[in-house]
Amino acid sequence: MSASSAQSITPEHLNNISAEELKRRLAGDPREAVQWIRALAEQGEPEAQALLGQAYLDGHGLEPDPRQARIWFRKAAEAGHLLGMNMLGRAYDQGWGGPVDHACAVYWFRMSANQGLDWGMYNYANLLLHGLGVEKNEQQAFDWYHKAAELGHAKSLGVVGRFFEEGWLGAQDQEKAFDYYRRSAEAGDFRGQYNYALMLAERGQAENARHWMREALENAHLAFSRTMAANLLKHPHPALRQVGMEALHKCAQQGDEHDAYAYAGLLLGQGDIASLSVGRWWLRCAAHRGHVQAQQEASLYISLS
Repeated sequence: MSASSAQSITPEHLNNISAEELKRRLAGDPREAVQWIRALAEQGEPEAQALLGQAYLDGHGLEPDPRQARIWFRKAAEAGHLLGMNMLGRAYDQGWGGPVDHACAVYWFRMSANQGLDWGMYNYANLLLHGLGVEKNEQQAFDWYHKAAELGHAKSLGVVGRFFEEGWLGAQDQEKAFDYYRRSAEAGDFRGQYNYALMLAERGQAENARHWMREALENAHLAFSRTMAANLLKHPHPALRQVGMEALHKCAQQGDEHDAYAYAGLLLGQGDIASLSVGRWWLRCAAHRGHVQAQQEASLYISLS
């Protein structure tokens, strides 16, 4: 069935198709898969309703439409679908497809958390920690993070580590922090990997620290990569300063003219011929992207050459 003919999927199609065939179609061309998902969603299947909401949010197989995403997340949530509840909470929390409403976000996060969803626990804990839509309560926030962490939720493991490292509820406990960061890192969370690497460096495990810091950099989004570059370039350990340079390089590749200019400045300050050559190339990139200071400096280099 082509993407165009998939538009006319009927209840008879759904009744007659085998589970294996349906699985194959859902794993195929996104434009066709989303039509099967839509057909199932319109038949009232909560899992498909949540998937259709995600497809509208991500633009997977159709044009992105956050308003439709919120509508389908609500259908799934009201049918009792836990991930649908969590995603409807996210829509209210982030303002996807409508206004931000933290009180509504609290309601749906709490609903999914109370029924055992780790992401619901984590998101509800975030609102409790910051007092958004609910009275701030750090102890309750910790309790929900801890429940999610005990289910193996990577981000919650890292936050519990922060509670112990910083002593947010009392005395600091560096050993517990180290253990939670390790578990978060091994579960794949980049913040957990970053904090675990820092603690490894403090304990003199340089190579292990560099390994986990590179894992964090590989997994981190652009904003956190910028944070890593800023922090690690000032780190006393040379192995982590090297990762700081790698972080700045990643930012220059993925970011804007300011990232390119910052990386150019770092290279030009190295002094060796190879770094100067590459630094000038990044300076021209920053200039081309519209960085005014880079344009002036690039012109100066040209006039001196």
